[in-house]
Amino acid sequence: MKALALTGTESVSFITDAPDPVIEADTDVIVAVRRAGICGSDLHQYHGREPVADGTIPGHELVGEIVAIGSAVRRFHIGDVVLSPFTTSCGDCFFCRDGLSGRCDHWQVYGYQPPPGEDDGGRGLPGAQAEFVRVPLADTTLQKIPVGVSLEAAILLGDNFMTGFFCADMGDVRRDGITVVIGCGAVGLSAIAAARYLGAETVFAIDPVEGRRQRAQSLGAVAVVPEEAGLIVQQSAVRHGRRGGADSVLEAVGLPAAQSMAFDLVRPGGVISAVGMHTSDQFSFSPADAYNRNVTYRAGRCPVRSYLDRLLGEVEAGRLVVPVEQIVTHNNVPLSDGPAAYRQFSERTHDCVKVLLSPGK
Repeated sequence: MKALALTGTESVSFITDAPDPVIEADTDVIVAVRRAGICGSDLHQYHGREPVADGTIPGHELVGEIVAIGSAVRRFHIGDVVLSPFTTSCGDCFFCRDGLSGRCDHWQVYGYQPPPGEDDGGRGLPGAQAEFVRVPLADTTLQKIPVGVSLEAAILLGDNFMTGFFCADMGDVRRDGITVVIGCGAVGLSAIAAARYLGAETVFAIDPVEGRRQRAQSLGAVAVVPEEAGLIVQQSAVRHGRRGGADSVLEAVGLPAAQSMAFDLVRPGGVISAVGMHTSDQFSFSPADAYNRNVTYRAGRCPVRSYLDRLLGEVEAGRLVVPVEQIVTHNNVPLSDGPAAYRQFSERTHDCVKVLLSPGK
């Protein structure tokens, strides 16, 4: 089959001889991928911050059509059009029942194969930037795409949008508070939309790229360049009758500089919510710093399947809108153009915020 493959640092290749996935367990299905996203988390592998095996098929965002089905699958049939969270889940363990499906006892993640000499315990799966992908635990992982929900909205529901919502949720966003979003990529823009849905009236969006700031502004945020963020947030805090900064800082980047900025901008007693996938082995601030500021720091992987159960009805009813127009900038890109798309996405050129590949083209 056709696929993309990671072939070195900042090297992605288009290949035509990747092995077709097959049913390995009776709870599996095979999905023909209609759209596969390039995510900011993919850049950790692309830039070598998260080592993977040479030849790994990347990608953990997908929507598509079921073309093969295991004998124990009950909820789905061949021909169903589905979205998938970026991790699989069993639906029955403590974590799934407790709303933390991203940490299911049996989770696996698409788009990761460990480098030689490392054992990931079987957690990694071949990725979705390919014509076909195998989905384990299909009944409790996949979700049929509701009528009226586009493929583009559906793929965002499988990762970026739900991750942004999770970020706002963890951030204890307040109607009368100051909310800051750091990073206006797909997750950050989703966090803005989620914060507004949750009632936030004052939202500042920080990003060095003008086009991304404009997109944030169209979602109701006040767009700020990083160099001016400290002063502007402090001035807003004074107007709100407090000192020290923002009530909620939503960090959607996953790099040390963003973590440091989040700490600089949060007020005493405020909350930092971090969903950017950090690969650093240490914090940008110390335990003493956190103690002296009474800061709450929350972080982690979004339990997408749990959030789908909670929010999909809101999306279907139109009360919660996935901002596809603001997020998806490059749609229906042929898989053969994937290497160029990775470069463009990494360099943030041509107003590139979100790339959706079409493996069938």
